[in-house]
Amino acid sequence: MHKPTISFLFFLLVSKFVFSQNGNTVYRKELTITTENDNYNFTKADRYYSNGFFVKYQWLANQNKKAAIKLRRVEAGQMIFNPHLNRRSLSQVLEQQDRPYAGWLYGSYGETSVYSNDRVVQWDAIAGVVGPASKGEEVQTKYHQFIGLYKIYGWENQVQNEFGVNASVRYYHPLSISNGFTMHATGKAMLGNTFTNASVGVLLKTGKMEKESSTSFFTGRLGSAPKDRRHHAEFVFFLEPMLQAQAYNATVQGPMFRENKGNYVSELNPFIYVVKTGFVVAGPAVSFSAYYHIKQREAKSMIDPLEVYGAFALSFRFR
Repeated sequence: MHKPTISFLFFLLVSKFVFSQNGNTVYRKELTITTENDNYNFTKADRYYSNGFFVKYQWLANQNKKAAIKLRRVEAGQMIFNPHLNRRSLSQVLEQQDRPYAGWLYGSYGETSVYSNDRVVQWDAIAGVVGPASKGEEVQTKYHQFIGLYKIYGWENQVQNEFGVNASVRYYHPLSISNGFTMHATGKAMLGNTFTNASVGVLLKTGKMEKESSTSFFTGRLGSAPKDRRHHAEFVFFLEPMLQAQAYNATVQGPMFRENKGNYVSELNPFIYVVKTGFVVAGPAVSFSAYYHIKQREAKSMIDPLEVYGAFALSFRFR
């Protein structure tokens, strides 16, 4: 069976599951599995941000008068980074290396608060490890062996080990809210010895959407829906362009507090742009999302001007 046929049948199956659910049930918990990969842009090349895999569990917190809805979450994930070339031969790969090999393995705890005036605040406390202890080399090598892809060279030049502690916050301020269209000013910041950066931009959403306090985009549709307590099917298309200032990135510059950072490290571009676009389709108990991520090269040494990768996420909600 051809891959397009398989993809089409999968989408039909997900759509049937999403749109054929009972919307009267109130769900309080959600499990989301997300996969990100640069091969999802059909380039067949593992370069720069090569692969990410994340498992997130969130639940409805005790509500207070300040927030229309409040969620808590825990997440675990791994991110793998490669240079422009990672095949053919070790000598050729190292000769053309334009950013370090790196892995980032982490766990986090966070909260989302959506207010009655459509403001959204999200924060996360994150702890993990960058370097060989993240097992990026082992995961990528075994995965390539399992699916019969090419042999990877060059992991000898990954950054060194360091334990990382980071905190992130995201704020969405409503600029325009109407039936079928929303626009938020967006501010994001991350502080720690693994990643330190700040971003500003806008978030545009359109489609068949519920309010911010009950949409699949922010809250996973946990809790009761407004008015008749029934969640209807959603289809949300979104576009989020941002300008980011970078202060530190251990996957590019190596460990912050180690003198020996690795055999190869790079210098950051201080300012880059990032564009994220995609869609979310959701029923009461299941959501499916797909998005495309375009990022200006984060290291000055990188050959390609852009990092491009895609992602798919599937969410299941429970009582």
